[in-house]
Amino acid sequence: MRLTFLGTGTARPLPDTAASGVLVQDGETAVLFDIGSGIASRLETTVGAAGLSGLVVGHFHADHWVDIAPLRYRFPWGERAPRPLPVYVPPGGRDKLEHLAAAIAERPGFFDAAFDVTEYESGRPIRIGSLTVTPHPVGHYVPAWTMDIVCRDGSRIVYGGDMGPNAMVVELARGADVLILEATLESTAFDDARRGHLTAEEAIEHVALAGVPRGFLVHYPSERRGIIRALCAASGVPVEPAVPGLTADVECGPRPDSRGATVEAQETVSTG
Repeated sequence: MRLTFLGTGTARPLPDTAASGVLVQDGETAVLFDIGSGIASRLETTVGAAGLSGLVVGHFHADHWVDIAPLRYRFPWGERAPRPLPVYVPPGGRDKLEHLAAAIAERPGFFDAAFDVTEYESGRPIRIGSLTVTPHPVGHYVPAWTMDIVCRDGSRIVYGGDMGPNAMVVELARGADVLILEATLESTAFDDARRGHLTAEEAIEHVALAGVPRGFLVHYPSERRGIIRALCAASGVPVEPAVPGLTADVECGPRPDSRGATVEAQETVSTG
């Protein structure tokens, strides 16, 4: 299974990165998780829209899904696409797509000819090619979901998405090979009373508690990358800030199973 970080930024435009977008490839299967501003263009430097097996949106803040509009323009304009792209959205997603079409002055049903849209349910697995994806609800300012991603050889990635501190995600990630978490905040003073984001320190602690062999931090201001990298290095936890273009080839890593035994495998990381 291969991870490619297409964007690691926040909702604020940044000169060196797009917003949220993580591409997961497993053999012939290629699934994009989130499609924030700038991600549709970055996708074209990898598999391209036509090479996708599916798109999964974790929540409806613009920095996680607004580039679904430019993605639509990569498909036939008038007729139905020969292979409509499977798109999985939170409950209420079809209605939001209709409102987005109206907002960009396109006709009703604008997305229907290109996308096969499914509204997912919490805890119900989605099968996309060789990947199985299970959405789990997490605390954010709007309904949001963490994705548990399992490939054909059993390797697992947990993509947290936008969330506040969350013990459920820690438990979910136990036994996973990779945990991807946001690190939006410099301080909890900038968050609401009902938490919706993590600091880098909190994200590092989540990775440590989950016991995963590898953690990546995303959704952070680029100017804090050096600070976050130093925090990660000082922690002794196997975690680092992801950067745009980073790829990670993941197989089932050594980790305890339910009886405390270990499962042999390996993981390599490279920049691309």
